[in-house]
Order: sequence, then structure tokens, then C-alpha cells
Amino acid sequence: MTDISNVKAQRFKTAEQKRHNFELKKLRSENNKIYESEVKSYENMLKRMRGEYQSKITNLETELEQNLNGIRQRHKVRLQDENKRLDEELKNLKSAHNDQVIEVSESQNNELQTMRESHRNTLENARQKFVKEQAKLETA
Repeated sequence: MTDISNVKAQRFKTAEQKRHNFELKKLRSENNKIYESEVKSYENMLKRMRGEYQSKITNLETELEQNLNGIRQRHKVRLQDENKRLDEELKNLKSAHNDQVIEVSESQNNELQTMRESHRNTLENARQKFVKEQAKLETA
């Protein structure tokens, strides 16, 4: 009887192992399906998030480019205004310089005229004194 019991126990053990192995395979298969579905859903979520991120990046780049273009335009206008102002200032400075040159030239001409006149007067006075002294010497 022990042989029969051993055989039955062996069969039962084998059947239990097969059933256990089958359940393990079934659980593995189910878990793999669940895992694959979770991986797929998270991959789709990542794909969607990457797309949203890329669109945000593109939008921000576009917005920054527009801001940069606006700043460049404003800078260009300011630069043109400043160049106009500097050109006007340069014109004014050149005009003032020319006026000063003319004024100094006139002043120097007047000073030369005055010096010549003074020199002529001095020479005339010296000639008159010479003539007086010569007349004194001739009469004496």
C-alpha cells in the first residue's frame, strides 16, 4: 500500500507542480500584459509630454525672436535719432568754430590795423620831432 500511496502522492505532487507551474505561467503572462500596457501608456504619455514641451519651446523661441526683432527696431530708431542729433551737434560745433575763427581773424586784423596806425603815428611824431630839432639846429 505504501507503493500505491507513494505513486498517488507522486502523481498528486506532479499534478500540483504542473498546476503551480501553469498558474505561474498564467500570472507571468498576465503580469507581462499589464506591464506592457503600462509601459505603452507611459510611453504615450511621455510622447505627448515631449510634443507639448517641443511646442512650448517653439512658441517661446518665436516669442523671443519677435521680442528681439522689436528691440532691434527700437534700437535702430534710437540709433538713427542719435546720429541725427550728433550730426546736428557737429554742424553746430563747426558753425561755432567757424564763427570763432572769423571773430579771431577780425580781432587780429583790427589789432594789426591798430598796431599799424600806432606805428604810423609814432613814426609821424618822430619825424615831426626830427624836423623841429633840425629846424632848431639850422636856426641856431
